[in-house]
Amino acid sequence: MTKLVAVHGDITTQDADAIVNAANNAMRGGGGVDGAIHRAGGPEILRECIERFPYGLATGDAGWTRGGALPARWVVHTVGPNYGAGQRDRALLESCYRRALEIADELDARHVAFPLISAGVYAWPRREAITAAIDTIAASSSGVERVSLVAHDAGTHQEIASALAMAGSVRILQGVRELHRRGFHSLRVHSGVAPSGMHWRVVLTDAADPASSVRYTSAAGTAFADGVVDATTDAGDVADLILRALPGLSAGADAPRYAEWYEGLLARVEPEHRLPVSFADYFDDRTGWEIGWGSGERYPAPPD
Repeated sequence: MTKLVAVHGDITTQDADAIVNAANNAMRGGGGVDGAIHRAGGPEILRECIERFPYGLATGDAGWTRGGALPARWVVHTVGPNYGAGQRDRALLESCYRRALEIADELDARHVAFPLISAGVYAWPRREAITAAIDTIAASSSGVERVSLVAHDAGTHQEIASALAMAGSVRILQGVRELHRRGFHSLRVHSGVAPSGMHWRVVLTDAADPASSVRYTSAAGTAFADGVVDATTDAGDVADLILRALPGLSAGADAPRYAEWYEGLLARVEPEHRLPVSFADYFDDRTGWEIGWGSGERYPAPPD
């Protein structure tokens, strides 16, 4: 399983097997991360780009050159979508991370450092850029052992670190969806914010046995249901933890309206990892659940 970490620093100084360059289609250097990597790595990188990519590189694709004077042996170049120019298909952004990891596997790289692709001059909304990076890397079957998400400024680094911590909560919600898809429709979710406002909470219950429950608070970090859940945990593994914690839960696809409602809820949660809130101090749930505490965006209350 790949270990995913946030790093505050300079992508060009990372002591990794490979660093990832947020390149442009021409593959002849540019500004931002691209320019910094070419300057630090020296002219060898540009010479190889001309040789290996005479016609440039397509958006969402990736390829490699050697690292020149960089500490990293390899540079994996990928072209992110330009959100500001109308390239807003998230699948292209996800493809950058997936293809970069495939190239890293070809190079037998074990530690890869990524910048936040498309989040600079290409203007991809930063929160979604972060969640796209985390979710795509977490879902990869790559043999890379460690991925560093490198941010040059402290604010972005903190956002990435917070998103990584929050991703475990999203995986718990995805584990519930996995159980619904297996037919365990009696599994219910009640989620909210602690009185301090600092932590997100969720209670999973069996509608057939409301006294049976499993609880989680983000204050517990990665500890959930006598196991560990973090950004890289598979939803199927989370589902298995829930089943062990609720041994009386039985399959029976007898509440399709709730399962359908829950699918819609996660469709609102997943793009930016905005956790749902159904209870909190001073929260009125009569107009539905809130998607992201304090956002004002509501989702209808669950069906009976």
